[in-house]
Amino acid sequence: MVVVADGSHKTLGLKLNVIGPFDLRLSDGAGITITSKKARALLALLAVAPGGRRERRWLQYKLWSERGEREGAASLRQTLSALRRALAPMDEVLQADRTTVTLSLDQVDVDALDLGGLADRLTGQEEFLEGLDVKDPEFDNWLREQRGFWARQIDAHQGGGAGEVAPVASPLDVPCVTLMPFASADHPAPQAQELGEQVLDQLARHRWISFMDWTVHTARSAAGAARPATANYAVTGQLRTDGTQLILTAELMHLTTGQSVKRAQFTALAADPADMGADLAAVARELAIDVAGNFSCALAQAYEERSQSRAAQSDAALVWQGRWHINRLTPEDFEKARMIFEDITTRNPGHVEAHIYLALTTLWRVWTCRADPRDIKLARRQAQRAIKLDVSDGRGYWIAGCAECWLGNKSAAVHYTDEAIRLCPSLAFAHDQRGTNLAYDGDPLAAINALERAIRLAPHHPQRFCFEGEYALAALLAGDLSAALQHADHALLLRPAYWYSHMVKVLALHRMGRPDAVARAKRALYEFEPRFNRSYINWLPFSDRSQNARMIDEMF
Repeated sequence: MVVVADGSHKTLGLKLNVIGPFDLRLSDGAGITITSKKARALLALLAVAPGGRRERRWLQYKLWSERGEREGAASLRQTLSALRRALAPMDEVLQADRTTVTLSLDQVDVDALDLGGLADRLTGQEEFLEGLDVKDPEFDNWLREQRGFWARQIDAHQGGGAGEVAPVASPLDVPCVTLMPFASADHPAPQAQELGEQVLDQLARHRWISFMDWTVHTARSAAGAARPATANYAVTGQLRTDGTQLILTAELMHLTTGQSVKRAQFTALAADPADMGADLAAVARELAIDVAGNFSCALAQAYEERSQSRAAQSDAALVWQGRWHINRLTPEDFEKARMIFEDITTRNPGHVEAHIYLALTTLWRVWTCRADPRDIKLARRQAQRAIKLDVSDGRGYWIAGCAECWLGNKSAAVHYTDEAIRLCPSLAFAHDQRGTNLAYDGDPLAAINALERAIRLAPHHPQRFCFEGEYALAALLAGDLSAALQHADHALLLRPAYWYSHMVKVLALHRMGRPDAVARAKRALYEFEPRFNRSYINWLPFSDRSQNARMIDEMF
């Protein structure tokens, strides 16, 4: 499949041309011939990916979409194995784990990432991956979009303009996490390491985080400036037991500053304290899911806040600015976020992050600003577009599931939400959506379990008020009025203008038989949402529409 043209492997570094005919060479000019079309396509998919990283399932879908998942995975493994044999002299240029494949862009000079340096050889006839014909409909769609995008970049450069090419994301714009070996006083090292690998696997489900093996990080750090691409965050952990409890104290630390981003303790019950080693395999995944949810949330908040203190130099940095605006939850900020994400998707139609957050911007604007309900269908289309670009990213499924729920399509909502959780078990908002689905479908007790999981996964998320509001509604439906009132108040403490929790509070007080408190709660509701009327309640997608009627009677 892959052969080295002249057998020369003297110099580290690769030169990859994807503008015009595919061409791969060592930095000393020695050619590497790749005869397999799908192997060439695989390298190109990685070369223009953010950080050079793609999810395995995404690659399978793009190159073997008409084959089953098992067959596609086997084909991907075979292609990677052949590429590794050809690139063996290149230390770690192609890295793969159970979920992702990464092309180390610090070792590969990709022509498309520096169009300004191509002026001497550009003639105006070049095409992205010229002549490459891979017989797969999904790859054909991706290639068609990429050829149009890169043609615009070439035209802009030849016309003397700056072009539309977004700067390559700097290491500061894409968090890179490594896992230090976990320590344990009570367990053998392999058991602690198994838990550490589970944590890394669950963090890897969050597609916006990149990763580096600890041994690679330490080797590159020791090499200094010659190998600068090291991780900027590390996860450490200390495992111990206390009776029937397995306790993990974990920390997310910034490696440059030594600052602790988040430190927390996570516990799980061990069924058999006499055989904790065997039990560890059963509980490690649940502990890892909790760690990944908490740490991914803390890392995202750190990047969102930092995005406001410096000018964006890449699309990755712009995405962080857009995410910050979404969390502000104001019409003005939604408009700023929309403009950011639409600008990125116009210039780079394959930018998954921008598509995901464009859909989320649309959805949040509908919910908080009472925008045109027809925009729910727009958000669904945008989410489905993001899913098509990366079938392994749980966020697109969660957003689509939320839209389907609001549209009253319960089976579709459950399907999308369950798939989001399967792909990313630590995605707090997917568990929140599962709770919402269950509550509106008449199972409030199961809804409470899902919502408790969401809160545990992201206890300090700026939109936790949403989890608390949904918990309050589920408790109201379950008849636990004290809990409904407690969680409604907590939601309002976090976001005083949240009409949904004001509504639940009024209903809980009404059912408690407290008319004076009801009157005060109603005044607070209308102070923050003067437009509140029957349509707000009638719109709620209960399967049993008598719930809407009862709430309207009690409110008005």
